[in-house]
Amino acid sequence: MATNNSRNSLSSRLKQVAQAFCNLDKIIIAALLALAVINILVQYSANDKVLGRLISDSIYLAISFVLLIIMANISLNQLKHWATTFYIITIIFLVVIFLFGVSAHGAKRWLFIGVRIQPSELCKLSVPIMLACYYSAKNSVPKWKDYISGLGLILIPFLLIAKQPDLGTGILVLASGLFVLFFVGLQWRVIIIGSIVLALSTPIIWHFLHDYQQHRILTLINPQSDPLGAGYHIIQGIIAIGSGGFYGKGYLQGTQIHLDFIPEKHTDFVISVLAEEFGYLGVCVVLLLYLILIIRSLMIMKQAHDLFAQVLAGSITMSFTLYVLINMGMVSGLLPVVGVPLPFISYGGTATVVLMLQFGILLSIARENKY
Repeated sequence: MATNNSRNSLSSRLKQVAQAFCNLDKIIIAALLALAVINILVQYSANDKVLGRLISDSIYLAISFVLLIIMANISLNQLKHWATTFYIITIIFLVVIFLFGVSAHGAKRWLFIGVRIQPSELCKLSVPIMLACYYSAKNSVPKWKDYISGLGLILIPFLLIAKQPDLGTGILVLASGLFVLFFVGLQWRVIIIGSIVLALSTPIIWHFLHDYQQHRILTLINPQSDPLGAGYHIIQGIIAIGSGGFYGKGYLQGTQIHLDFIPEKHTDFVISVLAEEFGYLGVCVVLLLYLILIIRSLMIMKQAHDLFAQVLAGSITMSFTLYVLINMGMVSGLLPVVGVPLPFISYGGTATVVLMLQFGILLSIARENKY
C-alpha cells in the first residue's frame, strides 16, 4: 500500500511539473532550447573537442533550465518578499570577495562555496528586483529623493564590482538599475543632462581607470598600434569573422579557432567561432533567436498588470539587449574589450544561470498576465 501511495505521489508530482512546463511561454522556451543546442555545438568546437568541457557545459545548461522552470513558477509576490534580503546578500558577497575571493587573470571576482560563483553576476538580478520593489511600493509618482535613493542602491554594487576590477559586469549592473529608473518615469531632460555631465566627466573617469582598461580604449581607436598585445584580440576576432564568409568553413573546420589564434574563444570571443564555421548565415540565425526573445519579452512587459512586473520585465529585456550589443560590438572592434560574454552561447556557469533566472522571471510575469 505504501509503495502504491509513493508511486501515486511521484506520478502526481510529475504531472504537476509537466503541467507547469506546458503553461510557460512556448516561444521563449523554443528560442532558449535552440540557443542551448547552438551553445553545445559551438562550445564543442571552441574547446577543441574536449569531451569533459562539453559535459561540464551541458550540466550547467541542464541546471539552468531546471532553475528557469522553478523561477517561472514563483509568484511575483514572493519575489517582492525576498527582494531586500537578496539584495543585501549580494552586497555582502561582494564585500566578502575582497577578503576571501579567488583571483584569476589579475582580478578577484569569484567565491568558492562548494562551487565557484561570481557574485557580481547575481547583482544583475538583485539590483533590478530591489529597485522594482522599491518603486512599486510608492503610492505616488517618484520624487527627486526617490531617484537619488534608487541611484544609491545602484552605485553601491557598481563601485564594488568596478573595484574587483570587472568594468564589463559593472556596466551591465549599472545599466540594469538605470533602466528601472527610466521605466518608472525618469524624465528625458534629466537623462540628457546626465549624459552631458557624464561626457564632461570623461577626463576624471579616465584617471580612475586601470592601465589595462585605458590601453584597451586606446587600442580600439587603432588596434594596429599593438597588434601582438592589447590589439591582438580584436584583430584576430575580425579575421575569423571575415574568413567565414556567407556559409562558413564548415563545422569543426575553423583554422583561426583550432590553430589557437583566437584568445578566450569559448567565452568573450565565441562569436568568432560561430562566424568562422557557420558564416554570416549562422550569425543571422543567432541574431534572429535573440530578436525573438527581445520582441516576446517586450510584449510580456506591455501586458504586465502592475508597475513591479512592468519595470522589472523592461529592465531585464533592455539589459539582455545591451548584453548582446556589447559583446558583438567588442568582438567586431566597435567597442572596447570589456569581458562581456555572449548570452547563452559563451561558456559560463554563474552567467548562464543568471540569464536563465532572468528569463524565468519573464516567464513568471507572462504566466501571471494570463490571470
